[in-house]
Amino acid sequence: MTELFEELVLTPEEELATEALRIIDKKIERIAPANVQKASQITRFRSADSHTGFFVRLADKKERVPIGSMGDGIWRILGLALATVYAKDGYLFIDEIDTGFHFTTMSGMWKMIWDTAKRLNVQVFASTHNSDCWQSLADIAEQEDATDDGIRIHRIEKGKEKSIVFTEKQIAIAAKRELEVR
Repeated sequence: MTELFEELVLTPEEELATEALRIIDKKIERIAPANVQKASQITRFRSADSHTGFFVRLADKKERVPIGSMGDGIWRILGLALATVYAKDGYLFIDEIDTGFHFTTMSGMWKMIWDTAKRLNVQVFASTHNSDCWQSLADIAEQEDATDDGIRIHRIEKGKEKSIVFTEKQIAIAAKRELEVR
């Protein structure tokens, strides 16, 4: 992922990556790739069981913080942001999009994907079995003018030839009435 991020440095998309990380931790001010090969032995030892390759600067800390020490959600949101940017003018397929996220961050995750996909002309296909995840998508569908761009949920049922399609309006209604769409 560091190679992908390095391609974004000093471009408008670099700020997208930082904004994505703020979905998980609002104190993040900046992200920078780490030179893993030059990292001290103590840093490598501390991060042996976590993701490495990036440091972040937090508003309330003087020293840089290895991104791997901040949990899986931060790593996952960075991956989604980079994948969306690199899918420019194309398609992005994400299996189990909610993996690694606390339910409180899912609306922010969907908003980041929605805004980035619209800006960069990316069509996103995502799967989930998590009701918090699709209900967070319903929040975005209700807030945004999604009709032209088309937020949809497709429920696939065993033995059926066609999926059941829910439009953004139907998704919002289902979420309010606590109806199942999965």
